[in-house]
Amino acid sequence: MTETESAIEITEELRGMLGDDALAVQKQYEAFYQWMITEGKNPRRAQALGESTAGNYLDRIDQLHRFVLTYLDPDDPTVITDDHADELLWLIDRAEITQQNRSNKGEEYGENSKRKFANALQKYFQWQYHEGSMEYVWESKIDFSDVQGESAYRFTYRELGLLFDESASHGSLPAYYETSIEEREKINGIVAQRLGIPKDEVTRSDWQQADWSRHVHSLVTVAYDAGLAPIEVANAEVPWYDPQTKTLTIPTEYACKERDKERVGLSDEAAEALSEWLQERRHREKYDGSNKIWLNRNGNPYQSGSLCNLIRKLCEKAGVKTEGRKVVWYSLRQTMGRNVTDEGELSEANDQLRHSRLATTQENYNQTPTEKLRARLNETRRKARRSAEDHEYNPYEESTRSNDSQVTSSSSQPVSVSNRFGGAVSQATQPSIHIDVEIPDTTEARVDIAKEILGDDPTEQGRSFNPSD
Repeated sequence: MTETESAIEITEELRGMLGDDALAVQKQYEAFYQWMITEGKNPRRAQALGESTAGNYLDRIDQLHRFVLTYLDPDDPTVITDDHADELLWLIDRAEITQQNRSNKGEEYGENSKRKFANALQKYFQWQYHEGSMEYVWESKIDFSDVQGESAYRFTYRELGLLFDESASHGSLPAYYETSIEEREKINGIVAQRLGIPKDEVTRSDWQQADWSRHVHSLVTVAYDAGLAPIEVANAEVPWYDPQTKTLTIPTEYACKERDKERVGLSDEAAEALSEWLQERRHREKYDGSNKIWLNRNGNPYQSGSLCNLIRKLCEKAGVKTEGRKVVWYSLRQTMGRNVTDEGELSEANDQLRHSRLATTQENYNQTPTEKLRARLNETRRKARRSAEDHEYNPYEESTRSNDSQVTSSSSQPVSVSNRFGGAVSQATQPSIHIDVEIPDTTEARVDIAKEILGDDPTEQGRSFNPSD
């Protein structure tokens, strides 16, 4: 064994996961590294990679090997196969495998990082091909590049509404006969509360009737309002919520990134759902001794992969398309940021997203919703059709009149206008004007009422007025 080979060590984490197989993997990676620094750049011309570059490839393969053992449960834990590679890159691209380091834990990998994972796998399989253990050179099925990749899908308003509706009806109680006597006693309290009946009268049929929970509804609506990243869902604790002010405080040390802003507001619906869930969770046995707001069915904090699966499952049940779209947990945050930016001020979205800089919000979330764009396009087509049919029609003049008009109504019902004479002046949408008011029988009074109706100078309105009429 050369000095270079002996310096190559798999990580202690991978070694612990492999157990007795660690030595075999260690030798395999030593051979891979030696190949890279002798001919790995161009095997046909025996051109070598630099040791630093080879070391980077090896570090990523070590990490990907750990991903295989964690997420794929392989038959042979000592190798990464081409099928493993395809599955890993798909999971990474769908944010079901996320960043592991503390500062960005739970964040989706950037496009550049995804590309580097794919390149490391390609180099690994290139080595296996030249060593004769593979019959073809593997290539990634996903084309990663240095440019900005596909961002999380942003829901339309209709899709978001369907998603909220589905989350409100989602969730169920444990099976009646699968619970212990102690747990059944606690859940009887939940059933009694939901149905408004005495706890000692609860039966198995009542369980079926009360088979809903605020768990998922509170999780989805609060995550949307607060823009919670997966790691923030996992870290969320009961004291973060203030029901009096309907706010959620995400301490920066528990956020996915260091943020100067920690406090965000919740909508009435999200606050109500969260308050009801916090009441309900008191009766759940798995929350005994835990301050976490949400735990998964196994009593553990949520991970990014399970949250992505949950949001896609809700979409499928709600009839929201997921195929061909990058529907991930971050879709909720992305949708909220776009909607608040469009409906309100940029500063409001900046605060709710907890961004430090307005430029970040402007760059990533200043996008017009598709429904609004569709309505604008429909309006341009209407004007185009009318322009083709009527040569006298000026679409720009129509816009000006619409902007200048203070009263917009397609109805022919009269609009009441107050005046200093105390009477009622009714003006229909037609050119005619009807006045129902008593005025002194003088020329001055007639001039005054004319000014009330037509403006200070009747001649500016394009019509003449004779006070003696």
